[in-house]
Amino acid sequence: MRFVVSACLLGRNCKYNGGNNCNAAVLKFLADKEYIPVCPEVDGGLPVPRPAAEIQGGDGRRVLDGGAAVLTRAGADVTRHFRAGAAAAVRAARDFGAAAAVLKERSPSCGVRSIYSGDFSGAVQAGCGVAAAALAGAGLLLFSEESLPEEGLCVDYELITGKIVYWLREKVTAAGARGCVLGLSGGVDSAVVAALAQRAFPDDTLAVILPVQSSAEDVEDAWLVAKTLGLKCVEINLDAAYSALLAAVEKKAPAADDLAAANVKPRLRMTVLYYLAAKHNYLVTGTSNKSELVTGFFTKYGDGGVDLEPIGELVKTQVYQLARHLGIPDKIIAKVPTAGLWPGQSDEQELGFTYRQLDEYILSGTTDAAAEDKIQAAIARARHKLEMPPVCPL
Repeated sequence: MRFVVSACLLGRNCKYNGGNNCNAAVLKFLADKEYIPVCPEVDGGLPVPRPAAEIQGGDGRRVLDGGAAVLTRAGADVTRHFRAGAAAAVRAARDFGAAAAVLKERSPSCGVRSIYSGDFSGAVQAGCGVAAAALAGAGLLLFSEESLPEEGLCVDYELITGKIVYWLREKVTAAGARGCVLGLSGGVDSAVVAALAQRAFPDDTLAVILPVQSSAEDVEDAWLVAKTLGLKCVEINLDAAYSALLAAVEKKAPAADDLAAANVKPRLRMTVLYYLAAKHNYLVTGTSNKSELVTGFFTKYGDGGVDLEPIGELVKTQVYQLARHLGIPDKIIAKVPTAGLWPGQSDEQELGFTYRQLDEYILSGTTDAAAEDKIQAAIARARHKLEMPPVCPL
């Protein structure tokens, strides 16, 4: 994973007073990683040294949408420079292929969780800087110099690929099985798992497309993945089975967003996958990532009913990085993540927070204050999904 980094943290003399904020912990963290330095204020056209400036009327998000300004102590408006520097940081991140940023806390440009309050008193308030807001809007994970991600953060996706492929072979062989069977949804997670399983078992990986009142686009995208990877693939339509099951237990058709009815879909798919696994002596291979597992964003005994979870230690952002490494089509990587439970459903809408915020929290223990409570509540609710059913002690 590549990073953009506040240049002052690396010892560059670009701070407003001409100095720097060299951070030994940041340098140590970056020692084996690819990164580029950015100084949004300098890149936005401001000199070194320069008058100190702070955001008035909000934080970086409000600056970007025109609701707040960046002013010097003397009242000079330098908003356009901060906005231009933020845009330059986003361009640099995209050109470099960065997926994350390590930024200077409290800075009106780079503050991740806090910024100076705007009265030049040294007081701090919750909020983000202008460049931090722009980088978050571009989908980058944001890490403060004060809350660096865990050391296990993946950087070498060729190494990760090799580890997962070896692990799949080891687990399947230990179970006395011959290969893998998995559901192919048209999304990035199942595409990545399919590519890994195909590398592990070129002749014994079976991808199964299982539409249940699914969108035609999702089915087309699943076939695109299968054809791109050269997968052995079958399509089994479960519309009739789904309708017959609901007709047996319901007197009327369920509402479009009825979660109880929607969860029947992944449970039907699980049943089919285990049937095919038994027929071919394969193991059912799951497609959940760490972001989904820790929050319980899967259906118990549905897409959570599997034998193996090969990408269960990768957060969503890392799955996207691995997808690019494996040559998954751009169309699949660019899709809005959805479980396809009902028309218009999206993962982030249902979760109540973004994957960026969730991944930041998983990797560093903190994220935007508005999302932290929701994430913690989701993790607490999910505990029962990650454990075997309790047995009453007698």
